[in-house]
Amino acid sequence: MSEQEKRITVEASNIDEALEEASRQLNVPVEKLRAQVISETREGFFGLFGSKKLKVEIRTIIDENKPDLISRGVEFVNGTLKLMNMNAEAEISESENNMLNIHGEDAGDYVVGRYGDCIRAMEYIVNLALRDPKTEPRLKIDSCGYRERRTKSLERLAEATARQALKFGRPVRLDPMASWERWVIHNTLKDREDVTTESIGEPPTRKVVVIPKFNPDNMRAAGPATMRIRAQKARNERRNMNRANNQQGRFKR
Repeated sequence: MSEQEKRITVEASNIDEALEEASRQLNVPVEKLRAQVISETREGFFGLFGSKKLKVEIRTIIDENKPDLISRGVEFVNGTLKLMNMNAEAEISESENNMLNIHGEDAGDYVVGRYGDCIRAMEYIVNLALRDPKTEPRLKIDSCGYRERRTKSLERLAEATARQALKFGRPVRLDPMASWERWVIHNTLKDREDVTTESIGEPPTRKVVVIPKFNPDNMRAAGPATMRIRAQKARNERRNMNRANNQQGRFKR
């Protein structure tokens, strides 16, 4: 195994959750990780009740075919831009791995699109068309410094959302985001002691929830919504335990 490669094993209810947990532990963006399910179990008596749990091995991607992938990516993107009659051109980034930079007269508004919709769509299509998910990392696309601006905006959003969650004492859901955007939110708030973050939903509508942490010295800090979530979780755990006990009682008789 390469010295640069890292591997960890995590337990989660689905692959996306496992990748994001590994991303936080390794401090590596999700697109640079690969997941492999080792085992699948269900919690509860004889696996009849309870939620599904996956044991997943996560490793960082060591890409041996990167130059070929990037060169194909540049050719693909430039061909697409030409077909769209856009005055823009893609080139390999010199500052970041697996990144293509688009520059030119139309590289700003038209390529980026509203809230980055166009550049995200182009990135999705390029990876879908060219990338081997078993051996190659995701290609990223930037245009006119959009990613840097977006990252700073997301960092400010994360802090503002944390303040809102603490002020009202309840979880706050953000709009659906790409995996690297969710990673910025998680990474910005990971060292805070007063809030935590979770991702919910399935792509492409997967989103981040910022949750105030429970403070035993101040019950109001958790807020009514948070308390309802915790109460429901506790009820579910008791219900599953009672079912398991009932099943055990039947076998004993």
